[in-house]
Amino acid sequence: KRNNDQILSPVGNSLTVATNIKRKKSESETEANPTKYRQGTLTYSDKVNPVVYLQLLPDSVSTIERINELIDKAVQENKHNSSYEIGDHIIAQFSDDESYYRARIESYSDTAKTYAVYFLDYGNLDENVPVDHLFSYPDELKQIEAQAHKYSLENQSPQTWTKSVLPLIEEKQNETIDFYFINENQSIIRIKFSENDNHIYNNQPRTLNANISGTNKDCFYIHILPDSDTLICEMCELLETYKGEHQTSNQWNINDLCIVFDNEQEKYFRGKILSINNENYDVQCIDYGNILVNKTNDDIYLLNNDELLKQSPLAQKCRLYGVKEENQKKAIEEVIKNITPTENVTITVQNDQDDSCMLVMLFRNNNEIVNDLYQSDNDNQ
Repeated sequence: KRNNDQILSPVGNSLTVATNIKRKKSESETEANPTKYRQGTLTYSDKVNPVVYLQLLPDSVSTIERINELIDKAVQENKHNSSYEIGDHIIAQFSDDESYYRARIESYSDTAKTYAVYFLDYGNLDENVPVDHLFSYPDELKQIEAQAHKYSLENQSPQTWTKSVLPLIEEKQNETIDFYFINENQSIIRIKFSENDNHIYNNQPRTLNANISGTNKDCFYIHILPDSDTLICEMCELLETYKGEHQTSNQWNINDLCIVFDNEQEKYFRGKILSINNENYDVQCIDYGNILVNKTNDDIYLLNNDELLKQSPLAQKCRLYGVKEENQKKAIEEVIKNITPTENVTITVQNDQDDSCMLVMLFRNNNEIVNDLYQSDNDNQ
């Protein structure tokens, strides 16, 4: 088990050194053993995060064919529900090509009367699907795993991703690519762009001191020290003098910024509307990351103060580097949500996804590395 001193050193980051050694070993092994590389069809690439979705070859070819057969049959049967719940699996017509694909309901807009859906076998979203473009999901489809596998690219900063790497990735859309896994959990990959592509991946991690400010089910939020201390105090002072003004002429929409009142803490927070269910709202406190659920119009106010508007969100979204999705949730539930806001933690940023999300190593004062506790599929970690 590693400790903080083993990973953080005055002359550099030993995790980076270890990763570089592992990378060199992987490259040399690849030269000697071509089967180290795997192949996949690139189905989608995120526009702001260094994330791609692949259908793994050759297995996905026959699976996708079978999925399409079942979809065609279901569409012909023309079975619809009058409404759907978030998380429901359905067949949805993609707005761009009017074809039908397996999907999952992500959210519903009561204003537009449309659903946002995630396409299970491709990785992309369609945010405006009317209910009559959704079809019932056959039982046989439920037995087939999603074919879109989500991976982060190794060592990408927001700048290199959007300016340099994304244009290269987009040229390979719907094509077969060669890649190999960087970590044992197979969540981070290196894509082969050319014989000499090392410059794409040579980004070094940075180290931050922070407090945990909030958690959600699959991510957590930090305040970066020391700057956040002053900014939080200034924000609290502004909100204490805030004179609440309710929305009167128009309805609230998803992603609207607002001021939200938390009855338990008896405090105002800057917020963002995440979901709307009739006249109840789930609102994220953008300076802390936590979500206040089932808020009513009585608790939500207009954000029309210039000083409050111009300040970027103070909570930085994070996910654990090299940890699978199910273990991310376990780590948050079992450890991270129990870290008090006053405990100082150390963060090393392994892979900046964008200005709103970072892949990190999380160190506690007792030298515990939270990532190490959840890098196994065993339940007893």
